[in-house]
Amino acid sequence: MKVLKILGVGVFTAALVVLSLFGLDYVLSDDTNSFARLIMHEMYEQEEIDSLIVGSSHAYSGLDPAILDKEWNQNTFSSSTSAQRYDTSFMLLREANRVADIDTCYFEISMYSTTKDIGDGILAEICTVSDFLRPSLDKFSYMLKAVKPEDYVNAFCRARRNWKSIYSLEEMEETVSKKSKDFYKNYEGVELKSGEYKGKGFIDFEGELQNAATSVKGAYQGPISEDFLECLREMSQYCRENDIELICFAAPLSEYTLASGGSYDDYYIQAKEVCEEYGVPYYDFNLAKPSVLDIQDSDFRDRTHLNGTGARKLTKGFADFFAGKIEEEEMFYESYAQKQEHLPKRFIGIVIRRDESKEYCEMTPIATKEDDYKYEVLYEDENKDYVSIQKKSSNLKFKMPQKGKTKLKIRVYDSQGNKVAGFIKSI
Repeated sequence: MKVLKILGVGVFTAALVVLSLFGLDYVLSDDTNSFARLIMHEMYEQEEIDSLIVGSSHAYSGLDPAILDKEWNQNTFSSSTSAQRYDTSFMLLREANRVADIDTCYFEISMYSTTKDIGDGILAEICTVSDFLRPSLDKFSYMLKAVKPEDYVNAFCRARRNWKSIYSLEEMEETVSKKSKDFYKNYEGVELKSGEYKGKGFIDFEGELQNAATSVKGAYQGPISEDFLECLREMSQYCRENDIELICFAAPLSEYTLASGGSYDDYYIQAKEVCEEYGVPYYDFNLAKPSVLDIQDSDFRDRTHLNGTGARKLTKGFADFFAGKIEEEEMFYESYAQKQEHLPKRFIGIVIRRDESKEYCEMTPIATKEDDYKYEVLYEDENKDYVSIQKKSSNLKFKMPQKGKTKLKIRVYDSQGNKVAGFIKSI
């Protein structure tokens, strides 16, 4: 009897702790505007998913499953989330297959994700999805591997991550108030600054990319991570064992991003060879021919994400290609270099950086074709007037008038004297 009494006290105490944690989580963790919460709920409601899309924001802003459903006459769902890691994509594939019996998985990969090691990730990238995964041994195993040991408490206890809210009664009351409303209880939607959630894991974004002036070059294109190779090996094996067709693809990035980061073909060749090694087809829509899939700057909301117009273009081309309506040779160039040869002459953007001394500024022009471009540079003075630093010149390095943050206005002219671009950039 004494043993049973001790066990009973232990069970009661454990239950009390669990209930307390759930209660704290409810009042401390504001997930009322979580896009991931919404799509995970939708995923668990699917009885069958013919085609699953996993990947990052390039996928959920680039492919509309509702259009694919109509084109393919099947059920398509996207479990893509912001900055989704490849090990998370694999976890989502397994989870979706448990509840909805997947036939085909389209795995979006890019030079942003595949060159990172698992240890490079931050906790928020993991918890974006893990917070809404149902409890299971698979989830537990995934998190033990994905999370750094020093972050275990925060990863497994969401209330601990948001503990600072406990000092603000106003914040807790606001969270409880929002969670008590029907939109939250019924998973009716989220508020987005520049887009609208359309369901099935797709966001229809607004906005349009203008000529780019930035201090950041294209993404790092180092060797593909050994962790990614291991993940792809395990993923391809899982798909073979579960009769799932696995297809890797890359969503379009802006020409600025592709041209400013060095040779994109260095990455493309790596990705193609890696996928072929594990028997997984790889299709890069950055190599799509404009005659079949014409993606312009106006189809992007920023340098790396499509807007709604671009998404509808990509989705239609994606649907036609994988439905067999377009042959591979008709859809893609053999390399990005070959695509560049066929692009019309255009000044795309400019990378602007101060040198180490902070006294000089250096410009790197990004264009589809070489030309004798001239650059006129002005800066905004204390009176908000623009003052000339450099008249029309091919010079790409100039002395800054001051060391502090300075707003520059740059005008670009081609060899015929025509203005082809203009930028305003604070640096």
